Amino acid sequence: MASSEYSTADTREDAILQVENLQTAFFTDKEVIRACDGVSFSIERGETVGIVGESGSGKSVTARSIMGLIKSPGRILGGSIRFDGEELTSKSEKQYREIRGGDIAMVFQDPLTSLNPVYTVGNQIKESLKLHQGLSGTEATKEAISLLEAVGIPDASRRVKEYPHEFSGGMRQRAVIAMALACDPELLICDEPTTALDVTIQAQILELLDDLQEERDLAIMFITHDMGVIAEIADRVNVMYAGEIVESAPVVELFENPRHPYTQGLLRSIPGSNPNADRLETIEGDVPTPNEPATYCRFAPRCPKAFDECDKVHPVPLAVDDDVDDHSAACLLYPENVSQKQAIDMHRDAATDSEEEL
Repeated sequence: MASSEYSTADTREDAILQVENLQTAFFTDKEVIRACDGVSFSIERGETVGIVGESGSGKSVTARSIMGLIKSPGRILGGSIRFDGEELTSKSEKQYREIRGGDIAMVFQDPLTSLNPVYTVGNQIKESLKLHQGLSGTEATKEAISLLEAVGIPDASRRVKEYPHEFSGGMRQRAVIAMALACDPELLICDEPTTALDVTIQAQILELLDDLQEERDLAIMFITHDMGVIAEIADRVNVMYAGEIVESAPVVELFENPRHPYTQGLLRSIPGSNPNADRLETIEGDVPTPNEPATYCRFAPRCPKAFDECDKVHPVPLAVDDDVDDHSAACLLYPENVSQKQAIDMHRDAATDSEEEL
């Protein structure tokens, strides 16, 4: 009953990015790994959408699919990625290159992977300015200095002449953000940009992103495994597990009323969430490799609330309750205001409808 009142189809007209049923797989000699298996979400202008989950859940593959950076043996098998109303999956590499780095920019976890050690930071920013804004010479240098100042790097006129190894880790990440802004993007994808930084620098980077978003009306997709970071920066959160989005909600709603057992486990594992406990809570087991079609709940082997039908029916994202706006969970326990049998039937029917659309 995918078209019922419980449907979670995301049709926000103002969305600058619309991802629908994204299927990205990697082909090896032994198996097919379904790294993104039916991922759907959207991002509006000026909005920060968090993608959270354990390592191996498909977060970075989702980002690289959007950026057109999936290389052999991987490829996008199906689904839609629309940016500003324009379909991206059908574009050639040359066409994609005009969008990548220009309209959509990406900040990676390790800034050293984005910075060439043999060129000054200024030269690398100026190269982006030349490619995407047509600036060169003195004009490009002034703009590079202005960008370094915008991301909070002091004495920018001197630092623009320095090499990446002369910058601290936090300063390098700021320089990478400056390079991304040189393209004047509408969407900024941040793939765990604060993971390698200490908490003080991490807080500064998050504050910087918040300020830049407000100044430039940036849409931000923020990938992390840190629920504390998500609570601070995101407007909306998508929780990923084994290639699928298992829960989606506004950030306050997700933290106050987590519904999916996986999300509940992630939140209980945060230090300080249960100060009276002797030990931190953990989710037993590991994220499985999604190497076969999902005909069951992939979280069931680790789920404390699993029951027999979880091994037989693949849950799809449905509204958790008809009284709760914009909150969905891919779990047979929901919608919670219908009987368990009705909920199971709704998931089974919705999964069948989704397969017929492929």
